[in-house]
Amino acid sequence: MGESVDSLWQTSDEELVADLVALEERMRRDYSTMLDLLSELDSRGVAGRLGYSNSAALLVHTLRISRSEARQRLTQAEQLHEVTTPTGSMVEAAMPLTAAELGRGVIGAGHVEVIQKALHSMRHLEPEQLVQAEELLVAQAAHDDPGALARYANRCVREIVDPDGPPPPDDEPQRPERELRRHTFRDGRMEFKGRLDAETAALLEALLAPFEKPESDDLRGYAERGGDAFADVLQKAANCPDLPTHNGLKTEVAFTISLDTLERALGETILPDNLSVSDARRIACDSHVLPAVMGGASQPLDVAVPAYVVPAHIRRGLVLRDRGCAFPSCDRLASVCHAHHIQSWLRGGPTQLSNLVLLCGLCRRWHKPHYADVVDMPMSVAKLQVDEVLGVVRSA
Repeated sequence: MGESVDSLWQTSDEELVADLVALEERMRRDYSTMLDLLSELDSRGVAGRLGYSNSAALLVHTLRISRSEARQRLTQAEQLHEVTTPTGSMVEAAMPLTAAELGRGVIGAGHVEVIQKALHSMRHLEPEQLVQAEELLVAQAAHDDPGALARYANRCVREIVDPDGPPPPDDEPQRPERELRRHTFRDGRMEFKGRLDAETAALLEALLAPFEKPESDDLRGYAERGGDAFADVLQKAANCPDLPTHNGLKTEVAFTISLDTLERALGETILPDNLSVSDARRIACDSHVLPAVMGGASQPLDVAVPAYVVPAHIRRGLVLRDRGCAFPSCDRLASVCHAHHIQSWLRGGPTQLSNLVLLCGLCRRWHKPHYADVVDMPMSVAKLQVDEVLGVVRSA
């Protein structure tokens, strides 16, 4: 290539291409020479003696290249050349065939980077397998651009040299990042926050999604719907027959109350933690209850024999009969419903199908002290119509 820039217009197309190829080969050979210089410079520790923190800092300052490019060149120099350790021993080049082809101008810096990454990903192989992989990659690099060479490395070389792939890691699997912090207030309410791993988070979203969809004429906000959905999921889990239990029982509730208070109690707050009689009755509907009547000096007068208020076989009958929440116009599934006594069990109501009904958490909100008896009436097994329910409420 002896023509000046002004005379390039006289050069034929073929000559232009030939000159371009020759220049590229020369640049590649020059790049190989530069890596020789870098290898020697780094092994000698020149950067430290000249006041630089490392060789990359020297290159950034003297060659005015980016730090990432400086590190890339130093890494390639280390892989393509023998390295002298501080003790004086020699470490053979990891990619001698690649270094030879770069020195001949056959491949360029992009090819070197692809070969380096491919061999690094197969570092678990035996030395002879790595030599075979480098031979295949260098031979293909003479015909492909770096992008095509990378695809060849991922597709063909692995199938030839490493068909089984890397062995599974021997490390113990890391525990998923899960935590839950909760604080219970004096009135029984709870506030909580936490963190879930991606898999558990996806599971929670999938469980909440069917329950937090807005209903017709739904006035709840997004956060309130999410809270109701979370409560429904907990109820569904509590009704699961495979749920672990405490001593084989569901939640055990022990109510202690003095005889005098029991005789005059209606709906006022009489139990610990601001729990009213009506609240206690609502909670006890589907729990294992131990009612205890206390006399003077807090001496127990009577502790009832543990009784399952709603045994599993009766609940199954409820599900078959009601198929879901029995409140008019409510279509929530039976799996998120509570077994509710029409006539309160603590007031003598029997635990039998004729005195039980399925109610979801939303409909159980009718359990206010002044609505307690009213609501107990319409929650019948016949799914009363809305006008009948309203008529009962208005007559109360």
